Amino acid sequence: MRLPFAKTCWHFVVGLLLLAGKAHAQAELPFFLEAINVPATAPPGQTRVDLYVAVPYQTLQFLQVERGFRATYNLQVEIYRLEGADQRRFVRRAGWQRQVAVTDFAATRSAETRDLSMYTFNLAPGRYELVVQLEDLATRRLLSRTLEARVRSLDASVALSDPLLLDRYDSTQQAMVPHVGQTVSTDRSSLPVFYELAVRQPQRVQLVHELVRPERRSGWPLIGPLLGIGRGEEYRVIYQHAVWKTLTAGSLAQVHTIPLPEGLEAGAYLLRIRALNPEGEELAVVEKPFTAVWSGLLAQVQDLDEAIEQLRYIAKQKDIDYIKAGKTPEERWQRFLSFWKKRDPTPGTPRNEQMEEFYYRVALANRKFGGRRPGWQTDRGHIVVLFGEPDFVERRESSQPLEIWHYQRLGRRFIFIDRTGRGDFELLEPIWESPSRIR
Repeated sequence: MRLPFAKTCWHFVVGLLLLAGKAHAQAELPFFLEAINVPATAPPGQTRVDLYVAVPYQTLQFLQVERGFRATYNLQVEIYRLEGADQRRFVRRAGWQRQVAVTDFAATRSAETRDLSMYTFNLAPGRYELVVQLEDLATRRLLSRTLEARVRSLDASVALSDPLLLDRYDSTQQAMVPHVGQTVSTDRSSLPVFYELAVRQPQRVQLVHELVRPERRSGWPLIGPLLGIGRGEEYRVIYQHAVWKTLTAGSLAQVHTIPLPEGLEAGAYLLRIRALNPEGEELAVVEKPFTAVWSGLLAQVQDLDEAIEQLRYIAKQKDIDYIKAGKTPEERWQRFLSFWKKRDPTPGTPRNEQMEEFYYRVALANRKFGGRRPGWQTDRGHIVVLFGEPDFVERRESSQPLEIWHYQRLGRRFIFIDRTGRGDFELLEPIWESPSRIR
């Protein structure tokens, strides 16, 4: 796919997206979304938005074909404009089909290899909800994710696109692979960022690239409008780089690589790009919040709020309420880490095996039993999270099929019944245990 710009042309690598597992910390969600405002040609009063969708191969069901294996799936996006507290208005719907082919079976189960596609649409400035549904044509399984997007007006004399993090780029081939998602690994040594700058008339502009680490403190929330919080806060600048550009009218594509410090701390960060005139006045500014996660410890945690909700299987309600009561995302993050630190079976080591196992099981439940609701919220998912995979499963077919899960190592068994015949298995007997730990 070629995207023309005033001075150069870059190739976005769309299709096969091959990532190194430890280098890119993403949770085992069914697929990932990213929406980017772009200063490109659009109808008057509208802004172009690029929606990226990355689907891990392990999410798909591959079928054997003559020269390997093939998966086919449909994607559909429904766009709603958010109006008021609880109101939304349907705007449009679009869909497209993707097909993935591999030569060996091992590739079909890869969590690191993803199929990447992009859909472009034009919207009036405002707040939107993008509901993306994936249908696997081999199994007819439906998966859904929702992304809230803010569409900005880019009609100013100087406009910046949203920053797009990259997994890699090749300056000689002018090719890049987008990083779709809101987390990066603390193992990364650098962070390439792609963005576009559009100007209406020739001028000299200073571009300032900053990586900011919000600091915790009492009082008002952290800085960053895209974090949904206020200004006037304390923060620590991790990195700052400024460069002058003499621009002609049109658009300029930029890739700037931010070097990351060795031993990057896990937590919330804010990437900021500013355009200044020679007098130092701010012409445009864009920000992108992201979370750095430990690749070995927190690779399963993509959404902090959801990760906190998932603690209900092992935590007391007062512990969950305490974590949620944090006034800022950073404070909630630190309370979340503190909860797990108290349960670390090997304190003093980099890994927290108890936490790894818990979120591995959550991801496993989502992968095996997800559908109309996340897999961890189903009865079978609940048991997987608490006890892991069963030693063996006994199935009894009838008008109301049964599954009997045997845990010989624990001397336990659990019986599930499908009363509807639609695969909605319910646990016949409740678990008479107080939440405390996984087994």
